[in-house]
Amino acid sequence: MKSILLPVAALLIASAAFADEPAKPVITGHILRFDSACDFTESNVRIQRDAILVEASLKSDAAARMKQASRDFLGQPVVIVINNVPISAPVMAGQVSVDKARFSVARDAAAKLLPSLLETTCYQVQPQAK
Repeated sequence: MKSILLPVAALLIASAAFADEPAKPVITGHILRFDSACDFTESNVRIQRDAILVEASLKSDAAARMKQASRDFLGQPVVIVINNVPISAPVMAGQVSVDKARFSVARDAAAKLLPSLLETTCYQVQPQAK
């Protein structure tokens, strides 16, 4: 009887340890990436009771990417990633043609995103002139 209880107890302990690990988000579909140092001319953070909003003035190439994504993926979810942090996955309801954007950020994503907004060095790879 003891030989059966030990493996069962070990299995229960192991499964309890894995149950405490948070699920990792799975990103599938279309992704629209922004680098705040490269793509934003200005950004503001508004902390409200139920939401954290990042408002950003977009540089022209970032605004063009957003416009293109809204056209190409109309009616489909697009994962918005800022500074390598996935913040939301809205369904593109219509064509966006703006130079300012407002992103609603979940609190867990905000904990990762907000410190990165202080970065001022643009790390995007620029195309080489031929």
